[in-house]
Amino acid sequence: MKQLLSFGFVIVFAALSYAQNPPGKITFTEKDREFALKYLNETKDEYVKQLTGISDAQLNFRAAEGRWTIAEIAEHITVVETALFGMCTAPDAAKTFECDDLPRIPDTALILAITNRSQKFTAPEQVRPNGRWKTREDLIASFEKARAITIDHIKNNKADLRATFIQSPMGMVDSFQGILFLTGHSDRHLDQLREVKDDPKYPKK
Repeated sequence: MKQLLSFGFVIVFAALSYAQNPPGKITFTEKDREFALKYLNETKDEYVKQLTGISDAQLNFRAAEGRWTIAEIAEHITVVETALFGMCTAPDAAKTFECDDLPRIPDTALILAITNRSQKFTAPEQVRPNGRWKTREDLIASFEKARAITIDHIKNNKADLRATFIQSPMGMVDSFQGILFLTGHSDRHLDQLREVKDDPKYPKK
């Protein structure tokens, strides 16, 4: 997913990363694991909650030309989940560097960046919705399957996910932060989904 953040944002994060997390040894901890699992489960539960019980009219309501429906947003979340997870875990994706050589983006700054909807971006064609799943049930099942894989990866991984780095849309981040980025992406688009429901023209049933 190219160009997810503007150049100005990247500069800000680079400054934040050096000021708040200067280069040095950071290791993956049980606290990291607990935080990621909580965030993954909260966003999973919210996804299911937002799609449960809505009608076909609500699922496919389009607020305006060029705007995504709830079905399209939900599909995009799952497609990107799978793509980003593959990016984070591909055998040749993670690289090891001397930690002293790499300033780090703070976890909180990374999450705030991806969930900040004041910045709008165009999704690459390969992750745009195209009707892969037609029903609420299929959308929920597909997301839950993808999210279960991500949760299992964090829950049972014995590796030091702070010791390897991947090239993300925000630049170089550690492998744990790649999972935070993935989760923040779903969080971002759940906000978008709730905005659809808040539209005055959103069907009442």
